[in-house]
Amino acid sequence: MWIPLLRLGGVRVYLDPLIAVVLVYLVFFTAPGRTLFAPAGILLGSVLLHELAHAWMARRRGLVVGGIFLHLVPFAYVERGKPEDELRVALAGPAVNLLLAAGFFAVPAVRETFPWTAPGLWFDDPLWTAFGINLVMGTLNLIPALPADGGRALRAGLMTRLAPGTAYARTARVGTFVGVGCFVLVAWTWPSDDAILAAILGVFFIMTAWREARAGIAERQRERQRARERKEAKEGP
Repeated sequence: MWIPLLRLGGVRVYLDPLIAVVLVYLVFFTAPGRTLFAPAGILLGSVLLHELAHAWMARRRGLVVGGIFLHLVPFAYVERGKPEDELRVALAGPAVNLLLAAGFFAVPAVRETFPWTAPGLWFDDPLWTAFGINLVMGTLNLIPALPADGGRALRAGLMTRLAPGTAYARTARVGTFVGVGCFVLVAWTWPSDDAILAAILGVFFIMTAWREARAGIAERQRERQRARERKEAKEGP
């Protein structure tokens, strides 16, 4: 069950009830003595702009957009198109986040005082929060591993010159490599908070890579079946 949130530019935005509960918790039941309303709002707004960028690019490329869904892993439901279209749609989201980060970084109060080495302080100033969130969102989404946008862009780019099954397989291979790299980072930084985050990302990337590999196997089977049918049709009865 999704909560209809609003409609922007003809695209409906839906909110997962669980995310609504989490936002209420962050705003009213954490950090005694101060509210997290501003950080929660900035995070939600940054995510929404990211997904709106995907939707805008999809509609610009003539693709149907079924809506934006703010979930634990937010996504814009977009019609599958040509690889060239999917490449542009995938890159539109992180591009907007990085452009926003660049805009906030141009503000002297951010450029000169941002606490790079203390992420826990990023939420002490709304400008720091906006810069940090958009920088992290834009950067992480360019990682060439599914389900990040960088993984989608990699798959779309490969599909411009390879058969879909092969593109899926190579994307899965890169995603597995990235996941293993996350576990190398875990070993290097353990037992810091960064190690825990890297471990979560590693599991996430590897699980998604395995699913992509299975999709690649299924696609290659369909490709072989289509090839046999074309050969039989050409040979005739």
